[in-house]
Amino acid sequence: MTEGARQVKRFLEGKTIYLREVRLSDVNGNYYRWLNDPDVSQYLETRFIPQSMENIKKYVENLDGRKDEIFMAMCLLENDKHIGNIKLGPINWIHRSADISLVIGEKDYWGKGIATEAVSLVTRYAFEVLNMHKLRAGCYDGNKGSIKAFLKNGFEKEGVRKEERFVGDKWVDEILLGLTVHNFVKGNTLP
Repeated sequence: MTEGARQVKRFLEGKTIYLREVRLSDVNGNYYRWLNDPDVSQYLETRFIPQSMENIKKYVENLDGRKDEIFMAMCLLENDKHIGNIKLGPINWIHRSADISLVIGEKDYWGKGIATEAVSLVTRYAFEVLNMHKLRAGCYDGNKGSIKAFLKNGFEKEGVRKEERFVGDKWVDEILLGLTVHNFVKGNTLP
């Protein structure tokens, strides 16, 4: 690890990854590739419009420092490589609820528990620091990895929106997942 890397602020740290703010310097060829790769973007709403570097930069700039949407980079502890992003928000401070969404752009890290760890870090932060009452996520039915990551973190399947999303050439269901602080405390054996 370089001296500069040691100075990187690790906002939330896990066993294999840490989360930090997404920076404009993260908007590079890799980030561009993620959002324009049909495999990576197949469950993202951004997939319907080709993403330019300029649009990605504007998105990151718009989320920087917001209190109602906390946008973080997933980075590997071993080498500081930025492999994906996770967002907590929008946050409703009155009802103390928030959504969690994520993408792992580097396909070499799919199926390795990274999403589970990232969801765990954000879930703990939301309940233990931000005093949230409920967290939610919506996953396309075919997105088995994301669904599994949320279920492993204590989220429960709360419902299904039939044929809610269009993927490829067909309509698919959206799986609605949720976790309350009461169930988090009761089963606090998260990964």
